Amino acid sequence: MSQIALPLPSEGRRARVDSTLGMALFIGSWSMAFATLFLTFLILRQRQPVWPPQGVVLPSLPLAGLATGVLLASSVLLHGAVARLRAGRPGFASRWAAGLVAGLLFAGLQSWLWIDVWSAGGRPDTDMYQGLFYMLTWFHALHVVCGLLALGVIQAGALSGRIHAGRATPASSVAIFWHFVDAVWLVLFFSFFAL
Repeated sequence: MSQIALPLPSEGRRARVDSTLGMALFIGSWSMAFATLFLTFLILRQRQPVWPPQGVVLPSLPLAGLATGVLLASSVLLHGAVARLRAGRPGFASRWAAGLVAGLLFAGLQSWLWIDVWSAGGRPDTDMYQGLFYMLTWFHALHVVCGLLALGVIQAGALSGRIHAGRATPASSVAIFWHFVDAVWLVLFFSFFAL
């Protein structure tokens, strides 16, 4: 006896608007928190005659650069996955999974960066530079963890069939949050390595 394939339920306009607005408000509130931290960072940094101060343990530029590249690659993969999903083309789940794996790799590289600084004697209470470095990167790491959990939920939804072309807004919203995590990391990267 053959089964009749029922159409997958699709999200309504109201659900898309609510989800998008909710993510915009969520990102807006976190942007204000990050803006406050970055402003504090800039004020403290401007008061220093030399930046970075002499004798501080600097994070590894090659390691941070690699982590930055991996994080950017994860965003590109997620963006491509959402584009495939919205177009109804196959390959969403595999591309999303690749973006998730790249995000996990970034988290591992970030941990390695902390271990590297810690092993060289840089502690959060060593000096102002170390304190700012740990505070800002730990706050960012909190967002990375939240983002990774959300990426995992979407991956599970894709595998179970709950996320599909007719219900793409959750994946799109999570991808936007991940792009926000990327943008904040770029500001952190340039703050500690390029400015």
